[in-house]
Amino acid sequence: MSLNIRYKLSLAFLLTTAITVGGMFVFFQWSFSHGFLAYMRAQELRDVEDLVQALEDYYAHKGSWQSLEGNGHEWLDLHHQTIFRQLGQLPPPPPGGPGRPPRGMGPEGGRPGMPPPAGDRLGPRLSLLDSEKRLVIGRPAPAEKLLYQPLTIEGKTVGFLTINPPASLSNNYEQGFIREQSRTFALISIVTFILALGIALPLAWQLVRPIRRLAEATHRLTSGNYKTRIDIERSDELGQLSADFNRLAATLEANEHARNRWMADISHELRTPLAVLKGQIEALQDGVRTASPKNLDILHDKIHQLNRLINDLYELSLSDVGALSYCKTDIPLAPLLNDIVDDFRSAFAQKNIALKLTNKLSADRLIYADAARLQQLFGNLLTNSERYTDSGGQLRVSARAKAQTVILTFEDSAPGVTNGDIPHLFDRLYRTESSRSRETGGAGLGLSICQNIVKAHEGSISATSSRLGGLEISIFLPLIQRIKW
Repeated sequence: MSLNIRYKLSLAFLLTTAITVGGMFVFFQWSFSHGFLAYMRAQELRDVEDLVQALEDYYAHKGSWQSLEGNGHEWLDLHHQTIFRQLGQLPPPPPGGPGRPPRGMGPEGGRPGMPPPAGDRLGPRLSLLDSEKRLVIGRPAPAEKLLYQPLTIEGKTVGFLTINPPASLSNNYEQGFIREQSRTFALISIVTFILALGIALPLAWQLVRPIRRLAEATHRLTSGNYKTRIDIERSDELGQLSADFNRLAATLEANEHARNRWMADISHELRTPLAVLKGQIEALQDGVRTASPKNLDILHDKIHQLNRLINDLYELSLSDVGALSYCKTDIPLAPLLNDIVDDFRSAFAQKNIALKLTNKLSADRLIYADAARLQQLFGNLLTNSERYTDSGGQLRVSARAKAQTVILTFEDSAPGVTNGDIPHLFDRLYRTESSRSRETGGAGLGLSICQNIVKAHEGSISATSSRLGGLEISIFLPLIQRIKW
């Protein structure tokens, strides 16, 4: 059975918590046991401070450890004196003066029924070494395990009192304390795990909820509902993902509208000349009209209009998919622009439109481009101005270089284009109804093809209102940078 992401996140949180709490419990057990053992050893060193003082006084009185070597009776007397001192029942004995326990005291220095003092419990594990660390009295033990307490007289070390630490805690009180601490921490670990469980499930649900909304919205989007949007309620990565989804849905919706408009516009563009052709041919068939040169010219014009639309659509589709061929070389732009403008002078003269070229480019300014595609680009722009500019108007073409960029402008006179129409001039099949006549104009694909050609040459193209009352098209193309050696 496959788990959903909510339960996977919950299990991940719980597993992380369990590993963390379990690791902390094991570390606590180890750390507390070793730390408590170290604490007990340090406590043992403090418990023998009175014995250390008694041994130092003994050495100061005797001058050596010779009388104490193998003398277990005197060693026990010194030990018992420290026990009485710890109990506060005897004043400190004079230096070197061994004493006996008072009446009523047990042989271990305590009252009957009372636990022995800390110092007495250490007796079997205490040893005395001389300054050379040779055993004077006590039980031998490995040197690396001993705890050393130096005995000094006037800054000189005269011996060592050693404690052989136990391998483990044998006192019931100490072991009980550790067990109690372990149970407490185990209880804390269980409570922590339960709290983590109570937090993990709601947190996982909170994280999964926007993902589930996103999945549901994606299903609606794939079914064709491009108006689907997601309410953004957070500013983290999931919120950013929701915002990206909304942008994707808006883009798909815009593309769907463009596709529908594209199909409608193409159908309309094809329907008009076909309707005229159908009407003219039926009139010829019915004998209403004769096959005169004038009527045949009408048919030819409509066929030519259809052929131009189909060619434009084909070139635009090729440029969209990147299949429009380009053969780029280093070419001078100035003579190419001069030639294409000269080819259009007669057409502009027939419509009584003044054509003026201001070419400030030198012949050595080269661009990396396809000459045939640039001729197509300039030809489309010149054709648009020739078609749409009123008779008696003018077109000014200029070319100049600025830094490493060529700037070309095509500026014509009235009729103009409204500010609301300018942003859509490069849309496919878009024409301004107020100034672009369907009878004299094209299908509205010329500027779209121009835009694709300019982009293929790593340039940019823009449209603004002209100071002459018409439209101004600006083209920016990169120049070839010459390397200076």
